[in-house]
Amino acid sequence: MTALICFEAAARNASFKNAAQELNVTPAAISHQIKALEGDLGCNLFLRLSRGVELTEKGAFLFVAVQRGLETISDAVTHMRDRPETADVTIRTTTAVSSLWLTPKISAFWKSHPTITVSQIVSDVPAIAARCDLSIQYGDAQENLEECHKLFQDRIVALGTPKFAAEHGIDRVEDLLKAPLIHMNNEETDWTNWPEWFQARLDTPSQKAAGLA
Repeated sequence: MTALICFEAAARNASFKNAAQELNVTPAAISHQIKALEGDLGCNLFLRLSRGVELTEKGAFLFVAVQRGLETISDAVTHMRDRPETADVTIRTTTAVSSLWLTPKISAFWKSHPTITVSQIVSDVPAIAARCDLSIQYGDAQENLEECHKLFQDRIVALGTPKFAAEHGIDRVEDLLKAPLIHMNNEETDWTNWPEWFQARLDTPSQKAAGLA
């Protein structure tokens, strides 16, 4: 990059001396960078004349390419300065909702509203102190003191292999009560557990399911 910057300045000024003054280095340093670049490319970029330097055909070709690249970088920097990195809308949600539902929705939204910036705070643990405009989370809408709307209703089913069902004689939901069931205890989540699932499915007092470590 240093060699290309020196080359661009020398080509634009048609002078190693003027390029050196512009970049606050010595003419010898400019000459050294140009020679290194020519050695790397295997061709001459300048014609050294008594009155200064002129670009060769290959030098002119590289000069145009370098200028275009620098102009693109300059445009990008200007755009970033004009639009500071602040989100218009921040949404907090879980990993599953973000990856399976929200992110595709945001992508479609941007196609029709490209000037609105939407950011996400993705976490599966209880909400921490963080600014957000909207929050998508599990819970009971009736227990929430803030304004909320139901988006989805979970459907929770018991899953197992045919071999497991045969080994434990599982033909009905009630048969699961005597089978070893996988469960997880985690204080940071309020997921539905087996006793709650049995209570909802069997409409009986909460039963404690056997655990499988």
